[in-house]
Amino acid sequence: MNLTFQPVLATDEELLIDWLSSDTWPYHCYPTPTREKVQEWFANGMFTGEGNRTFFVILNDKERVGMIRLSELFDPTPIFDLRIQSPYRGKGIGKKALLWLTDYIFTSMPEKIRIEGQTRQDNIAMRKLFHQCGYIKEAHYRKAWPTKEGIYLDSIGYGILREDWKRKKITPVDWNDEDF
Repeated sequence: MNLTFQPVLATDEELLIDWLSSDTWPYHCYPTPTREKVQEWFANGMFTGEGNRTFFVILNDKERVGMIRLSELFDPTPIFDLRIQSPYRGKGIGKKALLWLTDYIFTSMPEKIRIEGQTRQDNIAMRKLFHQCGYIKEAHYRKAWPTKEGIYLDSIGYGILREDWKRKKITPVDWNDEDF
């Protein structure tokens, strides 16, 4: 499986609108975004605006199978959104994409000290992916993720430190630092 990562440019608006609105993203706040919603996001700079950078995940130099959106790049701790199209989920593409984005940030942006991401508590595949790629659970936000049905699920935060990535080591969070 050969994956490449193609930057999304401001001129790729229609391409991105078509791509995002053509699938279902069950673990996102907008699981079935309309063309109008994606167009609004694009107009607001969500994909190519200041502090944001987006890439298509390309399979075998021809098929767009995923998207990585980096945000808060003005901050030393950027965050990301990773989406894999439904026919390609569970095939190892997400793992390769997460490893690529981690390497990309830490090798091309020396001022970044950590990377973080969040997912819903019930997104077991993504939680396993974070673990496999060296990210550790750093936060558990209770009832913080609204769904389209109007219920709130827990949001789980994961992160990786530059020094852990460099040493290929995981520094655990000290969950028992309170002695009061």
